[in-house]
Amino acid sequence: MAKPETDNAEALMSAYLDEELDADGKSKLAAMLADSPETQKELSGLQSMLRLVKALPEEQAPPDFYEKVAKKIRRRRWLRGDYLVALSLPFQIINVMVILAVAVVYMMLHLQSDGTGGKLERDPTVQQVKQPESPAP
Repeated sequence: MAKPETDNAEALMSAYLDEELDADGKSKLAAMLADSPETQKELSGLQSMLRLVKALPEEQAPPDFYEKVAKKIRRRRWLRGDYLVALSLPFQIINVMVILAVAVVYMMLHLQSDGTGGKLERDPTVQQVKQPESPAP
């Protein structure tokens, strides 16, 4: 049997109703009930509700019940938009690629039309570094 959290009156009452309390839990619940009329009233209400639920006739689910529930869950997920994200991902990638292609074409056209004839020039302020000569083998 699992030992419930003994500090919580609701957990103790739930374990008591499920017949899962050990002797220590039962004594703590009894002490709580003796100290608090509100706890007594709540436990009494829970016991009454449990008796009513147990008195209900048992019903059999239709044979296709589980399939219908699963179908409704799938439909709600689709309507909620979980699948729309997966469907929109390829379009997002295509959009990024088109934007990059337009940017590259624009930069190439701008480079050619800046008056230098498309030639790049060295920056005169940058000093040229001499490469050390490699020893002959």
